[in-house]
Amino acid sequence: MTKVNTLSKLVLICGLATATLGAGSVLAKGGMHDKQGHSQARFLLSERGANKLDLTDEQQTKLKAIFEAQKTQMKALRGGDKEARKEMRETHKAKMDALLSAATFDENAAKELLNASQSKGEEFGLIKLKTQHQVMQVLNAEQQEKFAKMQKRMGKKHRKQRG
Repeated sequence: MTKVNTLSKLVLICGLATATLGAGSVLAKGGMHDKQGHSQARFLLSERGANKLDLTDEQQTKLKAIFEAQKTQMKALRGGDKEARKEMRETHKAKMDALLSAATFDENAAKELLNASQSKGEEFGLIKLKTQHQVMQVLNAEQQEKFAKMQKRMGKKHRKQRG
């Protein structure tokens, strides 16, 4: 085997390990639960958010039910048992170690590991998008416009703080 082949395999393995471990750490932290989605729920359910958007009591009740349903779905997808999640992480790590320490690279096993992580991430993303859609259906046109402007400002503010 030439040095170029060895080096390219090493680069591929390192890239795969990084991608898989990154996806694994996201799942270990409770899936694709981002801060913006969490702050959106917290804002809409707060007194300040209700006042700024002029939400009715009925709208507030509906929003609370939507976010409770999302929380339940996320918990179910994530798994409620910490020990079970820990076992899943350890199993994933063992598969990664076996893949990386094997004499030959098993591309199918690598793809299987990546697909498992990505499909779970897609499920979390789908739950979040459904929730956002439901929220928009509760708000009237004027409230949707106000909320979109607020989200834009909050996004800029968060990007500024990170950058």
